[in-house]
Amino acid sequence: MKKRMILSLLLTMSLMLSACGGNGAKDGGDGSTNEGSTGDEDTTLTVWIKDNILIEDFNTNSMTLWLEEQTGYNLEMIPQSSDGYADKVNVALTAGAIEELPDIIMGQGGIDFTDSQVWSYAEAGSIISLTDYYNDPELAVNINEAIERTGTDYTQLITSPDGNIYSIGTLNQSYGNEFKMKLWVYKPWLEALNKEVPATTEEFYELLTQIHETDLNGNGKQDEIGMLGPAKSNRATEGYWKVLMNAFVYAGDTQYRMVEDGVVSASYTTDEWKEGLKYLKSLFGNGAIPTESLTMSEDQFKALLNSADPTVFAFTDYTPDDVDQSEGRHLEYICIDTLTGPDGVNYATYEPSVATPSMMITANCKNPEAAFRIGDLLNGMDMSISQRWGEEGVDWDYIENVEDSSIYKSTFDGFDLSIVAYDDASFWAGTDTTNRSWKQVGPYVRHYGIYNGVGVEVGNESEYLTNVNSAMAMYQEAGHGPEEVIPKLIFTTEESETISTIETVLKSYVEESMASFVTGTMDIDADWDSYLAELETIGLKEYLEVVQGAYDRMYK
Repeated sequence: MKKRMILSLLLTMSLMLSACGGNGAKDGGDGSTNEGSTGDEDTTLTVWIKDNILIEDFNTNSMTLWLEEQTGYNLEMIPQSSDGYADKVNVALTAGAIEELPDIIMGQGGIDFTDSQVWSYAEAGSIISLTDYYNDPELAVNINEAIERTGTDYTQLITSPDGNIYSIGTLNQSYGNEFKMKLWVYKPWLEALNKEVPATTEEFYELLTQIHETDLNGNGKQDEIGMLGPAKSNRATEGYWKVLMNAFVYAGDTQYRMVEDGVVSASYTTDEWKEGLKYLKSLFGNGAIPTESLTMSEDQFKALLNSADPTVFAFTDYTPDDVDQSEGRHLEYICIDTLTGPDGVNYATYEPSVATPSMMITANCKNPEAAFRIGDLLNGMDMSISQRWGEEGVDWDYIENVEDSSIYKSTFDGFDLSIVAYDDASFWAGTDTTNRSWKQVGPYVRHYGIYNGVGVEVGNESEYLTNVNSAMAMYQEAGHGPEEVIPKLIFTTEESETISTIETVLKSYVEESMASFVTGTMDIDADWDSYLAELETIGLKEYLEVVQGAYDRMYK
């Protein structure tokens, strides 16, 4: 609450300076900055925002009131049904009825509207360029501060193909999200076999083979599965076999793309991919990985993972959250480092934290500078924390404002305490209605130190959370990500039209071919050239040319 009092005092001073002709940004004292109010209480900004049944009233929400207090504006929050919100925004911004639009449209970063959609709305004239505001240091105060504390100019990642910025973004630097595909193994079976954690693909092959052939759960059946994953999922379990392929060649992003010396290529055309397929085939061939996994649904995967008798030794995911927690089995899965292949390769799939669009100012806005100030404040540290943890002084506090900080510790080694969340399980994961956060709809920017420095009471640490955080840190600090990756790409409308179908067909063909190769339906050596030829027929060359053009535009 001390920080709130400081900000209120600074706001009063800023209004006094404004009356005397003063100008400039005001420091909020915590890394967040308060650009200061125009003092114009007649300024009203209408805001579309996705509704949430667990939020009492966006108009009286503590975040809304704080923004109004800092600016002197009136925010007229107009919640829209969360069901079909993205479609409604898309229809409204492509219909051409500018006068029916609100001043501001808020969304959930990377979910409610994509970079390509933002560009299409700009082309349609429904939203305005914010580039001049970004370039004004007296307006983009918190944005510039956020760039400094994150160590990255994240505005580059929301810049449209014409060089302008049409949105205010969200960036959440997260260890867990950057290395999603972590390898988890069942520790009791390692101990039963008196085995060390495998470090190479050869050791992993021998271990999975022995597990599949040994009745480790003691039920008299050969139902032990070496490694398992579903065929498709929206999470890190999709393409679980990529963690094994990464020991031969970097298996790339979701489209299996990699970059070397600024040149984009497809990992699935390399000789190393071919060798990786042979390794996978050996595991499918001896039953260590069941062929059923190639068509298995996520529900089927979870059922096997949680069968009455332990059945699955290894799987990939962010965390073991899907493992049954009622009897503590989730605590028995440990995370192991990436495997090293025969040529010394040991990549981990790396997806750097990227900014995504989460606020747009429409062409119907009569005071776009005022609207931009709202987005800038949301990128400040106070609001970025409140988006996730609630109201300062109620749900959380900066560690320096906690009465006795000595009773708290960080669960990430090497990170100082940042904040203390008093009852996060109830606030974030609970079912009670609250009115102290927008629950991450709209902009925010959080650097690594915020989440990694959240304090827990000494002696009251969750063993599971400690295990998960240790896994995140291990992958982040191991240095197995490639030197060059594609953080994200923003395509023009023409580029999107050119490659959208090609991209879908390519990925489908690559994954279908992988299944055929590892099961023997296609011969890896005899059918390799025809496989490569089919990729070219689908349009691989044209696809890579378009991707290279977008990559060069954004990163060279």
